[in-house]
Formats: sequence, C-alpha cells, structure tokens
Amino acid sequence: MSFNITPEMIAGLAKNSTQNLRSLSEVFCSDMAGKVAIVTGGATGLGYNVVNRLAEAGVKVVIASRDEGRGKEAEEAFRAKGYEVTWKHTDVTLVKDCYEVVDFAVKTYGKLDIAVTNAAVWNMYSFLDMPEEVFDNVLATDMKGEYFLAQAAARVMVEQKIKGKIVFISSVAHKGSDCPGVAMMTHYNAAKGAVVSMTKGIAKELHQYGISVNCVAPGGMFTRGALTNGGEAASFYGAELMEDRGKYGRETPSAMNPDEVALVVFALCTDMSNFMVGETVDVDGGSMWSFQKQPWSYTVEGCIPGPSKDA
Repeated sequence: MSFNITPEMIAGLAKNSTQNLRSLSEVFCSDMAGKVAIVTGGATGLGYNVVNRLAEAGVKVVIASRDEGRGKEAEEAFRAKGYEVTWKHTDVTLVKDCYEVVDFAVKTYGKLDIAVTNAAVWNMYSFLDMPEEVFDNVLATDMKGEYFLAQAAARVMVEQKIKGKIVFISSVAHKGSDCPGVAMMTHYNAAKGAVVSMTKGIAKELHQYGISVNCVAPGGMFTRGALTNGGEAASFYGAELMEDRGKYGRETPSAMNPDEVALVVFALCTDMSNFMVGETVDVDGGSMWSFQKQPWSYTVEGCIPGPSKDA
C-alpha cells in the first residue's frame, strides 16, 4: 500500500495538529473529575500534597497509611475542603495490605484509575554498622511495598480495562545523592535505585494494556519526615554526626513546599504523560549540580564589570 504525501498535506500539518484538541483545563481538571486514586503515605509530606492536588481536580482519593491519628486527621481536613478523600489503614510492607487497600478503593468507589506509590521510610547508618532489620525495613517499605501496591492496582486496571496511571516515587538517592559530606544511606540508595529500575520493567509489561507507568524522583523537601528523621542516628552516633548533617545539608537544594514536587506527580497522573513510558523525572532542584556563584559577564549591565581600563 502506497501513501502519497502531497505538499498541501505537509503545509497543513502544523495547523491540523492544533485542531480538535482538548483544552488544558480539560486535561488537567475536568478530565480528572470522577477518577479514583490510591496514594500511599498520603497523610503527611509529599503524599499529602499529592492527595491535595488530585482531590482538587475532582479525583476520589484513598489515603493508604499506617498511622490512624494522622490518617484520620488528613481525611477530616480534606473533607472540610469538600474533597472526596478516605483513609484506609495500610502497611505496605504486607502484601495482603496492598491488596486490601485496592479492594477497598474498588468497593468504595467502583474502580481504580491511579496509583501513586509514595510510602517510604529512611534513616542513617554507616554501611559498616548497618543492622539487618533496618536494611530489611527500608527495602520492604520503599521497594517491595511500591512493587506489590502497583501489582494489586494493575490487576484491577487490567480486569476493568482501565488505561490507568501508576506513578512510582523514587528519590534523587537513586543517583547516589544522599546527605552531602555524610552519606550513610546505602540501604535507601539501593531501594530507590530499584524503584527506578522496576519502573522501566513494569512499564514494558503494562504498556500492552494501555497502563502508563512512570516515576518521580524528589530531592530534599521541607516535610515532617525531614524534620523528625535522624533521631535514631543521633542517639547512635552522637551530636557530631547531626552537626555535620546540618552543616553540609544546607548545601543541598530543598523544596520549601512539597507541592513543588507534587505538581509533577499530579501531571504524570494526567494525559500529559500518555507518551511517556518507564521514565523517571528528577525533581530535585539540581542537587547533583555545581551552580555558578557569581554573575560572570563583562558585557551585561548588572553583572561583574570587566577589567578596569586604567589597569
């Protein structure tokens, strides 16, 4: 079969490509209304902000987290804003809990369109000191929990013939970034690196069903976890470690509001990500970069002036 491309067709490509498109308000708002999402770890931090943006767009959201107090508090706060949000106790380290929260979402709202696997834990230990139970807990939460929550969600999406969205949450730690000048997060590096790798593999398998699988890797964020984590390391290693962590940590870019990252997660839950497959988007403020410190220009007003003519 031959296909003749005429000059007229070529000339009209640009114009035709902008015809009959859904508006941005449809893609990011009205198209999302009525969809159903699960956000693990959605009662605090980044997850809370992801829930907020999804619910704002009209998505019915199930918060899956372990702490009943914070979970119920988040549920009440969102419902006070008129959002359809429900908390369900979930320990993502337990495969049965991953399946139970997916079943809960379907029984409560009838379907599942979106899964954001955000729940994570982290702490600091020297590689030479790493206890097995600490290693196991981080891997079970940050990698295994994401894997099996996504598996449970994908099974429902396939059964319901829903072209859903699965968004994994990794970390800039997948590139080896951790606490500058200190490190001591090898277990977390391993878990978050695994999330990036499994995003690619799972995306290749689920692509045939029209399920979109991608990943967001945040950097530092001003969250409850960032403020409270480290107590265990402080008691084990003493004040000197915490002093170094604070001194060197100030050199790392941090999002003062996790909504800066949540907006990217939200976007991957929309049709904006339809042509993305197995990608990881780093949203880390350039944590791996060495930034220029001075406005070195001799030709632009307001920058550093050139050599004196009298010199």
